[in-house]
Amino acid sequence: MRTTYIAKEADIVKKWYVIDAEGVTLGRLASEVASILRGKNKPQYAPNADMGDYVIIVNAEKVAVTGKKLEQKMYRHHSGWTGGLKETRLDKMLETHPERVIEHAVKGMLPKNALGRKMFGKLHVYAGAEHPHAAQNKRDIDEYFGLETLKLIVRQPLELTETAAKFDVIVNVCGGGFTGQAGAIRHGISRALLQADGDYRPSLKKAGFLTRDPRMKERKKPGLKAARRAPQFSKR
Repeated sequence: MRTTYIAKEADIVKKWYVIDAEGVTLGRLASEVASILRGKNKPQYAPNADMGDYVIIVNAEKVAVTGKKLEQKMYRHHSGWTGGLKETRLDKMLETHPERVIEHAVKGMLPKNALGRKMFGKLHVYAGAEHPHAAQNKRDIDEYFGLETLKLIVRQPLELTETAAKFDVIVNVCGGGFTGQAGAIRHGISRALLQADGDYRPSLKKAGFLTRDPRMKERKKPGLKAARRAPQFSKR
C-alpha cells in the first residue's frame, strides 16, 4: 500500500541565504527569492505550509532593470482621501527607498493570504552592502552543504595536495545552486593553492580542477518564449 508523506513545518530545517543584488535583473532576482521563501527548492515542498528559508538581500540600490522601466514604471498608492493618489517613478524610488522596489516585486510573487504574509516576513532587504544579521555569516561547510558529495567536491583540491590541515579556507559565494557553488569553490581553492605554491600545478591541472566550467545558460531568442521554447501555435 502506498502512503503519501507530507512534511510538517516543525520538521523542516530553515536556512539563511545572503544574496547580492548588484547588477542582477529585478524580475529574475524576485522570482528566485520568492522560490526560496516558499521552499520550492526543497523536495519536501508543500504549497499549504511554510517550508521556505530566510533571505537577506544587500545592495538593493544597485539592482538592474531592463528597457525603459526606470522612466516608465510607476508605483502607486492611495491615502484614502479625495485626490490622495500618489505616484512614484522607479528611478525616484531607487533613490529614496530602494529596498521597497525589491520587496514589492517579491511580494507580488507570493500567495495573497496569511501564508504569503508569513513567508514575506522572512525577507530582509538592505540598500547597502552591510546587514545586521552577522550571525548568518561564517557558516561551516557541514552546515551549508547538506550532501556529502558536495562536501567531497569542495575538499578535493586540498586532499589531492595533502594540505587540508595546512590552510584555513574562508569563502564568500553567491548565485547559482549548491552544485554550481561547490564547483566554483573547488576552482577557487585550486587557484589559491597555486598562489601558495606553484608546484601544485601539475597535479591540479591533471585532475581538471584548474579548468573553469564553460557552460552557461543559453540566452533567450527573439520570437521565442525561452532559448528554444516556441510559443503555442494552432490554426483551423
